Amino acid sequence: MTVARFRWKSWLAWLVTSLLLILYVRAGLLASKAYEFAIKLEPGYSKEFEVYRFVEGPLSMELQFRDGANHRRRPELGDPATQGDWRESGILKFDNPGSAIRIVASVLDAAPVTYEAMPASAHGVALATRTLTSSLSLSPGVYKWPAERNKLQLHQGANVVSINVATVERPLVGEDVELWVKPALGFEAGDAGLSWLWPSLLWPIFFIVQLGWAFALWRAGTGTRPSSVE
Repeated sequence: MTVARFRWKSWLAWLVTSLLLILYVRAGLLASKAYEFAIKLEPGYSKEFEVYRFVEGPLSMELQFRDGANHRRRPELGDPATQGDWRESGILKFDNPGSAIRIVASVLDAAPVTYEAMPASAHGVALATRTLTSSLSLSPGVYKWPAERNKLQLHQGANVVSINVATVERPLVGEDVELWVKPALGFEAGDAGLSWLWPSLLWPIFFIVQLGWAFALWRAGTGTRPSSVE
């Protein structure tokens, strides 16, 4: 085999590997995409949006309050402080659950699922986040815990999700918020069927390796003269 042919095959291997990695990383980025939609907290408000999923999995959502107010001074958003140990009682009880919010989510060919806003888990000056759970409270601020796994299941492929605001307590009525649909793949958690895509989140490492490989091939090509390899 001539040196020129060996170099050509080496560059071809690099190119094929690079293309496969691009497709793999692209799939990972799509699976790790979060969706954000502006909604109004008003009973009867409805909205439709599209969410893509590689495999069937649950719809996980949260509400983000970004109105510029000091959210630390808004008791209506709730407080994550709890009473007792839910590991012993199986009951999670919040001192201040915040104003009630319930949202009904549905997709074609599936029964609607009602989600309820839990007390703010992330509480700061510029942002407050309330996770939406499908494990509805037994009474205000009281939940059976761990939560039941009864979230709305999204199909593989594109899903048109319909949401309807069913209940909002004052003073949150009429407030504009962001509905955040959590990604199916992430560093902290993800759908079990997407575990094979988790390494794609480390794409900068792949990029550095491919860059180093290309540099090594270039150096090998400029540092040798054409000859035959036995």
